[in-house]
Amino acid sequence: MIAKEVIICIAVGIVAVVGSPIEDGKWHPYKYGDDGKYIPTDEGKYIHIPNPYIHIDNPYDGGYGPYSHDYEPYVGEASVDHYRHVLTPPDELLPFYKEGYYKNNGIKIIRQKHNYDEDKYDFDFETENKIRAEEKAFIKNPNTIDEGIASKGFYEYIGPDGFLYRVDYTADENGFRPSIKRKETPYSGKWVLEKV
Repeated sequence: MIAKEVIICIAVGIVAVVGSPIEDGKWHPYKYGDDGKYIPTDEGKYIHIPNPYIHIDNPYDGGYGPYSHDYEPYVGEASVDHYRHVLTPPDELLPFYKEGYYKNNGIKIIRQKHNYDEDKYDFDFETENKIRAEEKAFIKNPNTIDEGIASKGFYEYIGPDGFLYRVDYTADENGFRPSIKRKETPYSGKWVLEKV
């Protein structure tokens, strides 16, 4: 039993001696000085080695001499496609502008209404060549110095280009104020992009 304890103590002592670090935790004045202050060393200190950048003047010339700026603006290639809007002919012939159309018995009125009263009126009509008109009016400020007629209406027709032109208007003490619109019809051509 004693032999076992002796062997264990010896093994522990060997491990303690072999496994101990170099520093034993004691103060060694020959190593650190007598006053106990830290003595720095230059170990690990950064040492600057000057190595300035040296510029080598060697401009790129591409084999054709030094670069020279061209002040001419950029011009696109001649092969770029250009387009413009073109009005194509109508799909159907426009009958209202054919030679001799107005030389027959005249243009017939296919619808007409009118009402006239003492202080107002209204009318509308339509012809066979697609002319239409409508107006409603009344007297404003009757029996005063500012008495006048105020009206509102429209008229429309198909032009020689086959488009329907419509003018909506108001007329009163502020003058005649029209608003114009152009609409496609079966007689009008179509706007298409044409290569120039």
